[in-house]
Amino acid sequence: MSERTKGRGKVLVVIPARYDSSRFPGKALADLGGQPLIVQVAQRASGARLCDQVVVATDDVRIEAAVTAAGFSCEMTGAHPTGTDRIGEVAARHDAELVVNLQGDEPLLDPADVDELVQAMWDDPQLDLATCAHPFSGPELWRDPNAVKVVTDREGLALYFSRAAIPGTFPGTDVSGHQSALRHVGIYVFRPEALTRFLAWPAGELESVEGLEQLRALEHGMKIKVIRIENAPCGVDTPADLAVVREIWAKTTKDED
Repeated sequence: MSERTKGRGKVLVVIPARYDSSRFPGKALADLGGQPLIVQVAQRASGARLCDQVVVATDDVRIEAAVTAAGFSCEMTGAHPTGTDRIGEVAARHDAELVVNLQGDEPLLDPADVDELVQAMWDDPQLDLATCAHPFSGPELWRDPNAVKVVTDREGLALYFSRAAIPGTFPGTDVSGHQSALRHVGIYVFRPEALTRFLAWPAGELESVEGLEQLRALEHGMKIKVIRIENAPCGVDTPADLAVVREIWAKTTKDED
């Protein structure tokens, strides 16, 4: 444990991974830089200075074998409808002060962003969870329903998440909505008690309408801090995304050499 984390409770990173991704079956084991994608994500997560342990959570023995062969911790779970449910099962086995929900398809994530989320939770004990988002480069992506938008109050607390292009703009205004919204990045840091409460609640009405489970937390009055980051990590949802990430990965590796 570093000097900066001494005296703090354990920070646990859990990376949910399943084999049967609807848009990209076997995605977790796809090759990226000579290693399975899920292994590269675990490696990247291990670079977060404020986190103590990284665990991959899966119900697939192929993923378990790949992760453990690379020297990372993996815990088997039962079948779950969402990654958050899978994380909840693993988190219940650990005594942690904070639980980081890190997606298994974000190999380009900057570990410093995870540290910033953890620090935000330490700085404000009233927060239930924290997440991050970045500015939109222009209105086209802002209008894309696959890009999740979040608007916040002046303290950076989430007011609403939506697939719609929010906030709406009044005719004649000089400001576009994409300048007032941020694009959400699906990384979360939970307090364990907040995660337990969240998973005990049924899906909310807004969650069901938008298909965004973080709205369940807002519907129940949870405080979600949104940390603004400047660089958008490129995730892997499809084989086409993987091709893009491979190009970025190769360039980054070459630059580091």
